[in-house]
Amino acid sequence: MGEFPDRSTTDHLDFSVVVKSRGRPPSPWKWEIYRAGRKSPIKQSDVYFSTVSEANRAGKKALSLFLSEFHDEAGVERLPRFDRSKSSK
Repeated sequence: MGEFPDRSTTDHLDFSVVVKSRGRPPSPWKWEIYRAGRKSPIKQSDVYFSTVSEANRAGKKALSLFLSEFHDEAGVERLPRFDRSKSSK
């Protein structure tokens, strides 16, 4: 199925929103949040969207909410970072 990654520079470096076609028309699109180094999403939408842009907007809002909750629980200074230099095998 189709895949449209949208990783803007405003996203947190370790997390990204990806919009994928997971359903049937007229509303096939879902957003998924991925963390660097993981193959499966850590969160995904419960609902389907009719356009990629709708799903992307909703996914970005969900990512912002997730990151604010994540920062509140872990503290920004303790947020684990993914070392990209070790992932290029």
